[in-house]
Amino acid sequence: MKKVVVAIDGSETSRAVVDYALYYANREIDVKIVFLHVIEPYKSLWRSVAMKPYEDLMAAVEVSFKRFVEEEMDKIPADREKMSLVTRLGVPYVEIVRFAEEEEADIIMIGHRSSFTGMERFLVGSVAAKVVAHAPCSVFVHRPKEDRTVAAPLPADF
Repeated sequence: MKKVVVAIDGSETSRAVVDYALYYANREIDVKIVFLHVIEPYKSLWRSVAMKPYEDLMAAVEVSFKRFVEEEMDKIPADREKMSLVTRLGVPYVEIVRFAEEEEADIIMIGHRSSFTGMERFLVGSVAAKVVAHAPCSVFVHRPKEDRTVAAPLPADF
């Protein structure tokens, strides 16, 4: 059975990755899809609910992301028995790579967003780039069409 880890963050880009994963699941005969969301503990959302018990926060996030995935499943029917959702706490790229290793994933699907300026991207790097660099398996990176113009053009002799 092929195992696919689909990293999601609730963005429109990750919605497109969910759609692709659902099409992929419908096309493949023997595949298990695991949607993974990683909560960064230092983000403002975490600080704003830090007084709530950890279990309550994780449960609330799981409900929110389950709803996120189910909205896409309503548009693109898929075998829900083949799918699950996992929520983790930590640094996104580290947890995505770690989870893929634990699951012995065959592929990771992730979205790429160009919300950083060139200098910010150079200093911070993107989660997708870090996942590609450290992944134990193949990685499918979805780039929205409007994002593709940001990349440098290929040389004429390419």
